[in-house]
Amino acid sequence: MGPDDTEQEQLPDSILDQDLYKFCMQQAVIQHYPDVHVEYGFVNRDTTAKFDQQSFDWLKARIDALSGVVATEQDIAYLRSTCPYLSEGYLQFLSEYRFNPSAEVFCSLDKDKSALDLTIKGRWSQVILYEIPLLSFISEAYFKFVDRDWNYDGQYEKAAEKGNQLVQAGCNFAEFGTRRRRDFRTQDIVMAALLDVRKDAPGRLTGTSNVFFAQRYNVPPIGTVGHEWTMAIAALEGTYENGNSLALRKWYETFKGNLGIALTDTFGTKAFFANFDHDLASKYDGVRHDSGDPMPFTVAVCDHYRSLGIDPATKAIVFSDGLCPASAISIKTHADRCGIKCAFGIGTNFTNDFTCASSPSVHSKAANIVIKLFKCNTKNCVKLSDVSSKHTGSADELERAQSELLNAGLLGTL
Repeated sequence: MGPDDTEQEQLPDSILDQDLYKFCMQQAVIQHYPDVHVEYGFVNRDTTAKFDQQSFDWLKARIDALSGVVATEQDIAYLRSTCPYLSEGYLQFLSEYRFNPSAEVFCSLDKDKSALDLTIKGRWSQVILYEIPLLSFISEAYFKFVDRDWNYDGQYEKAAEKGNQLVQAGCNFAEFGTRRRRDFRTQDIVMAALLDVRKDAPGRLTGTSNVFFAQRYNVPPIGTVGHEWTMAIAALEGTYENGNSLALRKWYETFKGNLGIALTDTFGTKAFFANFDHDLASKYDGVRHDSGDPMPFTVAVCDHYRSLGIDPATKAIVFSDGLCPASAISIKTHADRCGIKCAFGIGTNFTNDFTCASSPSVHSKAANIVIKLFKCNTKNCVKLSDVSSKHTGSADELERAQSELLNAGLLGTL
């Protein structure tokens, strides 16, 4: 049982089937750290999700095929007209960019454990674009060959209903579902449905993180920065205490106020707000919440702005942590009471929300996978999320980072 392969739209051989923030970070990396070498690793947070030889062979073929994916003249023209913060120098770089998976992506199947092992190694400016396509390939491989107890029935209607719930509640939201989509066709269905939501409602669809779909559906590509930017800079510069500040200042140097949403939870919000001084808080349009309880976080953000003499009503919070329409609507109500603007990035709940075909009352579990930065040059990298289950990095380096932050009085949440 499962979706008919003839129904699954062929993955596009487009470099734009990528989240915007990866292009933005690539530009910043080229400017600030052009010679740094990195290592990324794949983490399957759901150890019950196994892979077989057929899924692995399909995945390996997709990875190998990236060597033929290039930015076309039309792709570059679209980015130039749509994303003015991408420099001409960067667009020239991208026009000449080539994936080299045979030398940069190392993938194997542990047949005894039915587990996938995958690492990415190379110059940061070169290999930064692998994460999103590889995650989407891994999810698609699993649901194409291993878990086939699902179909597309009702996907359009479900996405349209969610979109209408959000806009009628006044929520401004973007589709963020590339990395954990069930497959390419699902994301296409979702985007088509979201374009059809009510236009006379107080909220709206603001765009999508996926540049290919932004172009296809004529909506803005949405994105700013990922955790790896701050993780890498803290490791390379040798400071967790001031890692957020350094990362924010270098990002501002590159984008001059564009893409001005600051990510708060790379080393915990307490460390972030200690670095988020009046200068940075004034320069950035707002912050992003990606772990922990959003309700006290909202209060803490407003209090922090007020302590700096900044009116929270002039700023915004982007929420992106495992949201569904109900949670987004609840958060919006709270943010409105607190007096701060808000927006939402919703991913898995849009592009991997299925029921079992054999038993439609049973939820079909989505993939829970990540690819994280583990090394920059010889330095280990860590992430200390506001939720311990999202921590990444070696145990020794996590302990060292926590000790440094604890000694500085900056460990934990606000």
